[in-house]
Amino acid sequence: MVVTVLLCVVPGTAAWPMTTRAADDECRVAQLKSARVTASVRFKHEDEDYTRADGRLTVKVPKTWERSADLLLNGDTERYRTAMRCLLRFPDDPFPYRDTEGRTFPPKVTVQKKWVTVDHRVMTWVVNRQVRHFGPWSLTVGERLWRLELMRPLALDTAWWQKVTVDLGGRAARSVSSAPTTGAATKLIWTREKPGGKPPELQVTLQPPAAKALAARLSEHPWYAIGWLAWLPLDGAYLALLLVVTRTVRRTPVSTPRTDAETRTFRNLPVMGWLVFAITVVQVLDDALLAEFAAHGTALFWTDQHRTAVHFGLTLLTGLAFCAFGRPGKTIVALVAVATAYVLAVACRPEWFALPSQMWLDWEDKPNEVLWFREDRAMVTFAGACACLVFVWLVGTAASALRLWRSSDTPANHGQVGRLPHALLVTMVLVSVSVPAVSIWTAENLWEHQSWLSRRNADESYGLWHVATLFNEVRWFPSDWLDWFHGGYLWWMAPTLAILAVLRVRGQANVQAPLPSAADLRTLKVFFVIGVSPVVGWYAGVPLPLLPMLALWLALTGLLILGTRRGVFYQEILPGHRVHEIAKESDRWRLLKAARSHRELHAQLRRVEQGQQEGDRSELEHELDRLHRLPHPSPPPGLPNTWIRLPPAIGPVELALAWGPRATWWGNACRSAYFAALISVPAVAILTWANHVRGIWWADKFLQRFGFADTVASTAAMWLLSVGAGFSLGALWRVLPGKRGPARASGLALVYSAPALVQWVGNTFVDQSFGTWPLELSLILLVLTLTGVAMDVDTFRGEKHYWPTKTSLLLSVYQWRTASVQVAFLVGQLVALVTIWQQMKGNDPMILIERSPSDSAGGENSEK
Repeated sequence: MVVTVLLCVVPGTAAWPMTTRAADDECRVAQLKSARVTASVRFKHEDEDYTRADGRLTVKVPKTWERSADLLLNGDTERYRTAMRCLLRFPDDPFPYRDTEGRTFPPKVTVQKKWVTVDHRVMTWVVNRQVRHFGPWSLTVGERLWRLELMRPLALDTAWWQKVTVDLGGRAARSVSSAPTTGAATKLIWTREKPGGKPPELQVTLQPPAAKALAARLSEHPWYAIGWLAWLPLDGAYLALLLVVTRTVRRTPVSTPRTDAETRTFRNLPVMGWLVFAITVVQVLDDALLAEFAAHGTALFWTDQHRTAVHFGLTLLTGLAFCAFGRPGKTIVALVAVATAYVLAVACRPEWFALPSQMWLDWEDKPNEVLWFREDRAMVTFAGACACLVFVWLVGTAASALRLWRSSDTPANHGQVGRLPHALLVTMVLVSVSVPAVSIWTAENLWEHQSWLSRRNADESYGLWHVATLFNEVRWFPSDWLDWFHGGYLWWMAPTLAILAVLRVRGQANVQAPLPSAADLRTLKVFFVIGVSPVVGWYAGVPLPLLPMLALWLALTGLLILGTRRGVFYQEILPGHRVHEIAKESDRWRLLKAARSHRELHAQLRRVEQGQQEGDRSELEHELDRLHRLPHPSPPPGLPNTWIRLPPAIGPVELALAWGPRATWWGNACRSAYFAALISVPAVAILTWANHVRGIWWADKFLQRFGFADTVASTAAMWLLSVGAGFSLGALWRVLPGKRGPARASGLALVYSAPALVQWVGNTFVDQSFGTWPLELSLILLVLTLTGVAMDVDTFRGEKHYWPTKTSLLLSVYQWRTASVQVAFLVGQLVALVTIWQQMKGNDPMILIERSPSDSAGGENSEK
């Protein structure tokens, strides 16, 4: 069952009390005495991040009920809302609001001969200790025990409650208020054979699994701050890695004297590292710590009365920090200055723009302030400030990225370091306007989703309530933007680009080295950890991201150690000498020619063995022996044509494939990234479907503030991660163990999966969902494998005009006996993908959009 739970921070909704007699007249309660009702709730603890509870209420009302025909009307009509409110809510409350109840679709209404049936399905996830109302159920969450109660709609109090079912998810109850009629210890059933009598008074106390109780407790004050602070060690570890890389490249320059490009790039590394870390600290202060201060009553002027102004200031300050680093042109600086001035004016003097002084609308105590806000269209003013804030951030991000990349140019144009193209500037302006506009639109959709049964034409109070709640939701935009944009993407993308610029300078400067140096290998390892590997490590509300990162580092280190012992270029060819010390770039074309001759002679030898061709076997073997050699690096005097035999484990084909399609490791890295960029497009499309479009995911985008933007950004990020994985494969091509591209790719894919495997082990202990990780890991393995195959084919691209297809060339390069193994390997990967796909098609995602745990203190954050 696909569900969406949407939570929104709003002031407590007041009920407009009505007399019981008025409610009876509106709902015609006497006519509902013959109605038949069944209710159920089912808890699911296993394979979930939080405990999930699915509720269902089915009501069969007679057609003689005056409002039965109204149940078939459009959901926007007032008569439909009134009829549904009588059956699903309390009729004396015309303004019901449920922010803990999720619905995948409106109640299903069917008509029979004598009855009209309403089937209402809801759910909730226990993410905190808030009292949760969903359908006819109320769940009070304690520290260790939870209390479930049945809240009967008053209009159905005299109806026939035929069956009530409580499925506790495989756990026995701690207490039950009234004895069930049938069932078992974990599934309680109350039935009534005949109409009449008092409906069941049901109250059940249950004890959830310890991991689920802990997850809900850690989402509350003051424990939620621990979750944010626990991510800081990972950011600190990334900063430490950047500083280690800076020290390494500073001590081992690739050219003497050091070039300007090399100096600029390694200077940018620590600056970007400290900048990202500082903004991450500000992000934690902006959310968790401000909420914690507000909960303790510390500095209420800032943490409560002017909370939104503080969010504006901190987010603006961090965006300006990126602008200062990026150094955009003078025209862009002027635009940024204007945008900054407008944001500061709105944040410091909101009354100038018809905004409330504390950026909070109180429609009950200050209705005139809400009317002023609505009549002066202050929402547009606030959206304009948000647009300016986004523009400052986009300018800073783009200018910083251009500076990082252009700093590796040789020679560099210092006047163009952070200058933005005009087309990019126009795009950023359009995005800056669109994101806040979409945010307001989704907030309106969220309001409609959670107040769908409210009476819209009751009086002016509804309009005030609507406007105030909508603004109070949108006012968190500055804080949410920092959490989403920086906390979700920029915190790893910016350091990754800085490292890539360093690798670019070093790779292009040292064209004589066949292998990456020790400093380059260390830099590549940090690049893979920060820019390619997945970030996981959340267990029952406790973030432990350093454990998966440590597993990744150890796995990558072990793979490179294995490569330096078993790799083709590290085989010993002379006592104290390895292949990479003998093979030179000048030998590469001779090696490619020898590899082609080797394949042709092997084909002739097989035909001779099979009797398909006449020939001298010994002569063919002698020719093959002559190809297994390299020129002596320092031949004895008088013997200039001395040769050295290759190690027994490798031949000309393996040596040529190990060299790769380009002359340098940087060239191989760029070529592999190019292949991965093309090959990964279908894989990224599949992952986007699985994580953002499948089931209710797409409909959910209409309710999330950055839903559509996150889909685009996440798709781009997944594609960049695939390109980064391909780049790493090419850069480490000559170091990785294995003789063929798929073998090299398999080792790197195994390293990529190390953090996910650690996450899986932890998920097993706490019964968390493993999500779509099997699909992602399989796709990464397939992308890297196909990239490795493409690299092998590209190595012999000079022969492509001799072959009708690239497949024929591939089979010749691999030779059929080896190729059959590779084909079987690829087929196995495809079968695994199809199996995962089939499983996911029948397993729709459960979606939850919850307010952050800091809402108890009046704040909001987004999951990192």
